[in-house]
Amino acid sequence: MGVRNRDWVPRVHPETGVQKVGGKWVAATPDDALHYFEDEAGEVSEVGSRIISLIDGQRTVGQIVDTLCAEFEVQPEECEREVERFVELLVEKQVLSP
Repeated sequence: MGVRNRDWVPRVHPETGVQKVGGKWVAATPDDALHYFEDEAGEVSEVGSRIISLIDGQRTVGQIVDTLCAEFEVQPEECEREVERFVELLVEKQVLSP
């Protein structure tokens, strides 16, 4: 899997639907699970939602990291680690294709 490669282009899994519902991103995966992008308190995760909005099948992981670094106060190394972890989780949950 190319998740740990800045040049990898994440794509939504072909059997997954992702859309914004009531201001929140929701993904319906092939196993009929619904995934919401919220933080531990159940609030919309601003960063998670932004990552989902940036996954368009054209941007690389590196471009997503660069965009987030420009928009949020975060160190590039930390941002890259967190984006990689989040993208890996989304691949595991079948939101994204490997």
